[in-house]
Amino acid sequence: MAAFALAACGGGDDTDTITSIDQLSTAAIGVQTGTTGHIFAQENFSDAEIDAYPLFADAVMALLAGSIDAVIIDYLPGVRFVAANEGRIKLLEGELTSEYYGIAFQHGSPYTALFDDAIDQLRANGTFQAIYDYWILELDGASRYVSPPDITHHNGTLRMATSAGFPPFELLEGDRIVGFDPCLAQAIGDILGYEIEIVDMNFDAIVMSVQAGQVDFGMAGMTIRDDRREHVDFSQGYFSSGQHVMVRVP
Repeated sequence: MAAFALAACGGGDDTDTITSIDQLSTAAIGVQTGTTGHIFAQENFSDAEIDAYPLFADAVMALLAGSIDAVIIDYLPGVRFVAANEGRIKLLEGELTSEYYGIAFQHGSPYTALFDDAIDQLRANGTFQAIYDYWILELDGASRYVSPPDITHHNGTLRMATSAGFPPFELLEGDRIVGFDPCLAQAIGDILGYEIEIVDMNFDAIVMSVQAGQVDFGMAGMTIRDDRREHVDFSQGYFSSGQHVMVRVP
């Protein structure tokens, strides 16, 4: 697994460290641009200073440096960043939202139904759980998904848009993007007979890229939302998550 520890210089005055969600209304909040956390902050903390960053790692860096007071982040990525910076940051109790991640497709794409059927097959044959055990639960003895030796990608290649830097869903391992989403996408591609080509981009560009047909689908820990449905279709929800608040440890 890749490490996500962050070195930071400087530091803020921890006498005003956030200790509860109620204090966010006038805080300086870091978010990743275009995420559900970003939208939630804009809709619910109108008097707060909201600083949007290209990557969650940038927001966490700003928090460690004392430039902001809190970060709104999805639960599991938050847990991974906290573990990599033990004793310096933490997640507050309480969940801001409850949501499901889905795979985004161009309106009317035939791949939406095909992917749903493939996900159902992966759940039924245990492959989905095996991928979950490795990337999400990190169970001892769990192993990465490997394409079966008799698989052929006779239907060609599908381009997947994602945004690396969102562990454990997508992260860089050397020059490769790995994680729960790429592994699940590969398993889906194996069922459907497609090679998966991953295209890394800023998170807030994914929906537009899918809508414009520049990629075949977007998979990046993306919450299924009605405002996004105006631009893309979604698969079934494949992962349950929620938004949480990360703060410095006093």
